[in-house]
Amino acid sequence: MGVQGLTTLLEKHRRIYRDLHLSHRRLLIDGSNLYHRLYFNSGLDQNHGGEYTAFAALIERFVKALRDCQITPYIVLDGGSDILEKKNETVMQRAVDRIKQAHRAAQGGQRENIMPTLVKLVFRQTLRRLDVQVAQCYGEADPEIAALAREWQCPVLSGDSDFYIYDLPEGLLPLSDFQWEAVERRGSNSYIPCKSYNTSSFCIFFQIQRQLLPAFAALAGNDYVNLHRLQAHVSWNQFAPAGGGYTGHLEGLLCWLQNFQKPQEAFEAALGLMGELSGNKKAEVMKGLNLGMEEYQLPPSALKKFFIHGIAPPFSTEVMIIYNI
Repeated sequence: MGVQGLTTLLEKHRRIYRDLHLSHRRLLIDGSNLYHRLYFNSGLDQNHGGEYTAFAALIERFVKALRDCQITPYIVLDGGSDILEKKNETVMQRAVDRIKQAHRAAQGGQRENIMPTLVKLVFRQTLRRLDVQVAQCYGEADPEIAALAREWQCPVLSGDSDFYIYDLPEGLLPLSDFQWEAVERRGSNSYIPCKSYNTSSFCIFFQIQRQLLPAFAALAGNDYVNLHRLQAHVSWNQFAPAGGGYTGHLEGLLCWLQNFQKPQEAFEAALGLMGELSGNKKAEVMKGLNLGMEEYQLPPSALKKFFIHGIAPPFSTEVMIIYNI
């Protein structure tokens, strides 16, 4: 899920994106994000067991569109466990939300974005049948996707707002603007119209230092850190320009961050905005902020050897095992 409200903020400021005609290159794809979007945006059944044959046909059309444009997809899926248990609260809250959504769907029959049980399995099996390279992590896939994108100098396709924070040399292609069903031709070449985002454009637009982006994500609150205490004491809206609306807290935070050069300076100042804190409370909040920021420090990629040579890394609490589907 990433940084709440960040995607909406970018929708307000579309000038940050640039138009791109994608063809003839590698593309790293956030698989979990992709199959959710494909299924939920297709109008397929959600409440009566799912429409798996139609979903498989949809995946086939998606892969064909990529291959018609000479785009080579590499798809990476999240796993089922958070090895270091850093997202326990987020995972539990999402489970509660899904139960509530399922209850509303059962009562009223409306669509509540309930994923049919076998959608992920059908997604993996169809990709395997189509000879698409797929890997799955035991835990969170985002850092591995971003690390390989940096090494391969290729873009990432996702709708997860965490990728707005990672330092990706070739940027992020938001799924919402990836027009794979509208392939166009120019001479003998085909391409997919899309939008491209990069962090330098974001930082120039909001006039903040690039090294502050992970601190921005931590202060805004992301999947890895619960900042209810900070947010209860500090209203970032007070620093926002007029007309901030729903994203006023993010715009206010970005305006406030213009005054700083380094993350730790911003964190210390944020703690100062909270008023008097005991030593233990201050240490707890600072630990959470640093944890939220550290998630955007990319490790060396473990995916490169896997995709090129089929070599999976050894299991440890630091490195996710990746295996072929």
